[in-house]
Amino acid sequence: MKQFVPQRVRVEKDVIVRIARVLSGKGTISVSVNQEVKPSDIIGTSNISSGFRILNLATLLGVNPKDVGKYLKRDLGQRIYKGELLAYKPGGIFGGKKAVIAPTDGLLDFLNPQSGEMKMTVLPKKSDLPAGVFGIIESIDQEKGKVTIIAQASRIYGMFGSGKLRDGILEVLGKRESLVDNSFISPKSEGHILLSGSLIYKNAISESISCGVNGIITGGINAKDYRAMAGGRLSFPKKLENDIGISVVVTEGFGSIPMGLDIDDFLLQYNNRFVSIDGNNRIIDLPSYEESSMARVRSTKLPPIQDGVDLEQINKITELQPGAYVRVVGNSYAGEQGKVLAIDESLTLLPSGLSSMLSTIETKRRKIKVPVVNLEAIEYI
Repeated sequence: MKQFVPQRVRVEKDVIVRIARVLSGKGTISVSVNQEVKPSDIIGTSNISSGFRILNLATLLGVNPKDVGKYLKRDLGQRIYKGELLAYKPGGIFGGKKAVIAPTDGLLDFLNPQSGEMKMTVLPKKSDLPAGVFGIIESIDQEKGKVTIIAQASRIYGMFGSGKLRDGILEVLGKRESLVDNSFISPKSEGHILLSGSLIYKNAISESISCGVNGIITGGINAKDYRAMAGGRLSFPKKLENDIGISVVVTEGFGSIPMGLDIDDFLLQYNNRFVSIDGNNRIIDLPSYEESSMARVRSTKLPPIQDGVDLEQINKITELQPGAYVRVVGNSYAGEQGKVLAIDESLTLLPSGLSSMLSTIETKRRKIKVPVVNLEAIEYI
């Protein structure tokens, strides 16, 4: 008897896509339509508007809030620049010295002696926008400071996500099985896209927002943490966008699930390279860093822009056959991937009381028996 399973697109390799680049603030686009660009080309310049940062110096120095003032190395009202020493506590006999470095250019505005918190007004600064990709300028919106570039990229589709379109340099935090908490997050990751492991905790997401991280890619997430990001929802309306100040794409599902090898192996090749992440559409774009990709870009004409990507049109149902590559989506062996060796010819009564055909799957580590209803077909690269 024929068995059918859903076939979900997880990775599209080397496709021609639109990459959006947006100025950080008010500014000017300096390229023209149909112009060819390379990753290092500056396509616009803006002035990032000033804001402020709150630094809890008492916590950072490990001192009583009322004693913070005597450890300051700059006077209130002074300017300080990113990387300069803001506060220093010398160590004792047993060590314990601590230093606080200015996280950005700013003005030391106010120190609260009750909490030990310092308000630091951020200075406006010039920000150049590089193209980030090899491509051709398709359109320019000066009012929004947005440039759309046609480029070759590999596209990854997650299970779900949250957040508007953002980009940055991909930073790998750990292995695909890692459980990522706030100890993994550092101010050095400002503007980056973080590649997490099998689960990212709420405190790591909060710390990432505080540090100015642009996005997170993770295998799994706790359902309650995702619900908090999605405004109390587990399923998000297609036309309703959501953003909490960071973009997140979850590739596998709820709970601790190691990122699938088909996606993880591919992302690791882009460590320290420019990537784009669209949380609300659960898409990750990995632009080609080969100049030879321009030949395909020049010869490809894309259809008119649509609102989002309709995954229902590219996902389908397929017949399950030996040799197919599949991913387990049920509770047992969730996230495992492997090749179908055989499919039983008769039904098996499951502990749940339901009956299903079982299939034998060969993964990289072992052979497992899984109900056909708990499988989805995927394309393995």
